[in-house]
Amino acid sequence: MRIEIWADIANPWTHVAAERLRAALGTDGETQRGEGTPDTRYPGSDTSAPTDVVWRPLLADAADPDAPRDALRLLALAEERGGAALQNRVAEELLASHDLRDRAELAAVAERAGFAEGGALLRDSEAGAKELRELLLIGKARRIGVSPTLAVGDQHLEFALSPATVADFLASCAVVKPLPEEVRRLRWAESLVGLNDPLGALVLLEPLLAEHGDDPNIRRVAASAYFASAQLGRAEAVLEAMLAAHPDDSNARVMLGKTLKRRGRGAEAETHLRMAAAMTPEYA
Repeated sequence: MRIEIWADIANPWTHVAAERLRAALGTDGETQRGEGTPDTRYPGSDTSAPTDVVWRPLLADAADPDAPRDALRLLALAEERGGAALQNRVAEELLASHDLRDRAELAAVAERAGFAEGGALLRDSEAGAKELRELLLIGKARRIGVSPTLAVGDQHLEFALSPATVADFLASCAVVKPLPEEVRRLRWAESLVGLNDPLGALVLLEPLLAEHGDDPNIRRVAASAYFASAQLGRAEAVLEAMLAAHPDDSNARVMLGKTLKRRGRGAEAETHLRMAAAMTPEYA
């Protein structure tokens, strides 16, 4: 099981939630197993499978120039360079730190956590920035807005009230089979389109388009994102490719008709809209 702690690391309640999670897991947070992965067990588990705890970023105010973005970047970099174990050591030091907005302090935090290169990495403003942006978009897509929130798969627990509450939550998640990562990413992208963030959706779609660009479901969400972000030429190209492969896709015809109409090509648009209505009467 993978437990995600979505949190603004500067929020004092984050420390409380981390302590309650440790109590629920019955670990002091220091036990380690091979290759640097935390070795814990969750109450109510029917297996001896270990539990990984990873940290995910939330910003109380994304527009705040003083938001602790570098601290969140440091967590992302720690996981990238050393996995969950290193990230958890960095998180523990961050929670005990007095100033998460000072790079010198963050470098000292990284040093104490055994992540000596962390301070130097932070001086490069691009290091970890892409990963941080993507994680913030995923949190938005999953509608995780309360810091801290525990998440297992698609199940969320906003600020745990007690270790017993956390334990009950983890036990309830033990029987849930997670969806494949590609499916979850597609759903997050679709959620962002619905939340009027089509550019964010395209960020999450980027690896899916690169690896599975012919998948009609991925194409459909991409076309919606292109349309919503006024990238009408790209929307048209994707929709035409969809219809070349599946001429009877009435939904794609409606989308193409709307795209062409916005591009000022009304006659072409009406052709596709009439065909869609003939195939699917509710589009009439």
